[in-house]
Amino acid sequence: MITCCVSIDYLTDPLHVLSECKRVLRPGGKMIISQSDRFFPSKVVNLWLQLNNNQRTQLINGYFQYNTGWSKVEAWDCTPDTSMEKGLRDPLFIVEAVKA
Repeated sequence: MITCCVSIDYLTDPLHVLSECKRVLRPGGKMIISQSDRFFPSKVVNLWLQLNNNQRTQLINGYFQYNTGWSKVEAWDCTPDTSMEKGLRDPLFIVEAVKA
């Protein structure tokens, strides 16, 4: 299993990184990417700034679709319910794929 925790937005060549992850994973191995709406605007790739949270999740899904050899791509909104009860919003999104 490989995880990329709230960092995909800083990668200038995410498809290359996914290719390398796929190369080292065994068949059936998982790649898990998490993302939030918290980032350093001066450091993320420009496209990230133009997208909302759902679009960012779709972009990550697109990375897996375009970088063939991945299957079972799934995405979840894992934002804790408790954050909404307190009037806070601390979103967390997960995209997971399996090496075919």
